[in-house]
Amino acid sequence: MTDSGKPRALSYTEMMNGGRQRLDHEAYDRELDLRHRADELERKVEFLEKALQ
Repeated sequence: MTDSGKPRALSYTEMMNGGRQRLDHEAYDRELDLRHRADELERKVEFLEKALQ
């Protein structure tokens, strides 16, 4: 799983905005939700790949 306390790379927009690293709360929640959903899908794919072997 991803460590939410770990610093992340700045996006191009953030670099152009003076290196501001803080995302607004709503965007952070969306990003975190997307990561959790992607992790869950990866686990399901791994399970299905093992089932097909």
